[in-house]
Amino acid sequence: MIIGSKYQEERSISYFFMSSYELRDPIHHRISFSEFERTIIDHPFFQRLRFISQLGFLHSYVYPGGTHDRFLHSIGTMHVAGRLFDHLFSDSRNVPIFDVDIQALRSRVRVAGLLHDIGHGPFSHASEYIFPSLEDFPFDWSWWKQKPNRKSAHEDYSILLIQTLVQEGVLEKSFAQDVASIMHKDIFPSEYLEKISVRIPGLGRVLKGLISGEADSDRMDYLLRDSYFCGVAYGNYDVDWLISSFGVAQHDDQLIMTLSENGVRAYEDMLLARYHMIDQVYYHKTKAGFSHYLEEAIRTREISLKIPTDPYLYTQLRDGPVIEQIFESSKNPKNYWSEHIVKRIPAKRILRLQKSKEEDQILLSGLSEFCYQNKIRYFTYSVLNELSHFGEGDSERATMIYVAKRLVNGVEYIPIFKYSDLLQKYNEKLNFTDFFVLREDSEKFENLKRTFS
Repeated sequence: MIIGSKYQEERSISYFFMSSYELRDPIHHRISFSEFERTIIDHPFFQRLRFISQLGFLHSYVYPGGTHDRFLHSIGTMHVAGRLFDHLFSDSRNVPIFDVDIQALRSRVRVAGLLHDIGHGPFSHASEYIFPSLEDFPFDWSWWKQKPNRKSAHEDYSILLIQTLVQEGVLEKSFAQDVASIMHKDIFPSEYLEKISVRIPGLGRVLKGLISGEADSDRMDYLLRDSYFCGVAYGNYDVDWLISSFGVAQHDDQLIMTLSENGVRAYEDMLLARYHMIDQVYYHKTKAGFSHYLEEAIRTREISLKIPTDPYLYTQLRDGPVIEQIFESSKNPKNYWSEHIVKRIPAKRILRLQKSKEEDQILLSGLSEFCYQNKIRYFTYSVLNELSHFGEGDSERATMIYVAKRLVNGVEYIPIFKYSDLLQKYNEKLNFTDFFVLREDSEKFENLKRTFS
């Protein structure tokens, strides 16, 4: 079922979003979706996500249970986005949205959750380093706040595919533009959503925060899902309590996202879960090493992988064909990187060095020079991430959350980065470099390292 242009955006479209279907999910148990949402799920663009792994090489070499894909994660994100929206806007006594079509907003948020990862390439983030320049894309640039001069990312491909769904008649144009604006910071909302956002200042930022914020539906789903399938406890937190602790309120003439005082600990648990998953799972040393192998196999043309800007050619890219190329390439012993991927021969990590420590940076330089002088082959794998953008000023990347602190005569809204001691302690940049030597040179390194000074 398609939202056609003959329907006025101001009219309720709740009919299209009545739950008609459901599926079983190990994380959320039962996920309901509508006939319209099923139209999107059944489209080949979305079905392709069944063949894009959620964790890239991680399941092949570290956590064999982590075989889940972007398909189910995206449906899970839609489900969490719907739960968050329903809880935030179920009681509008303190929010002037009684004259707004809530179902129309809800549908946009759910579909944004559903489509937020539709633009991922083979092996998810591992292929992004060869993505083309954004200026080469056949976009409808009228949606964009400006024409960025940078390399593209998977979020940009998501916008390309959404615009293609508009061309096919699967999505109505203004609806699709609103979905894109909720997902992507560089996209304008449609005139429909812009008018509502002018009447209710802050609404647009709150909606964005449900999909890409500091406690968004994407993060809420992938922490639980990745933890479950990898068989680790690091990513667990109380999602039900956290959702029930959120709210919205008027503050300084703006709509804001609030968190109850007794929900702060649940939020901190989620932060710690992410901190530990980054350290122990997402940037595991073995995964980092094999990700470098894949990049080198592409760079040295052991395998052929080009990322097209045509949406139909792009959606032909899946993990499977790349894997088959790697296996075929590995038959030639001259193709070092492919052979080591297939034979599961990891590089040896020597040290993890922190960017914030001057002594580590001196050590990194010294190790590089030492290996170069002794003809020891090495490489580095650097990571720059962060737990939160809170406290960085009025960043568009961070939808501020305020703790609703009860007073004798009312409520005081305190930015969470000022309220939470734990957030202040752990809200630091995760900026480090892993130093590896190739497995064949690891013994040589061990024999010579006593001479390193």
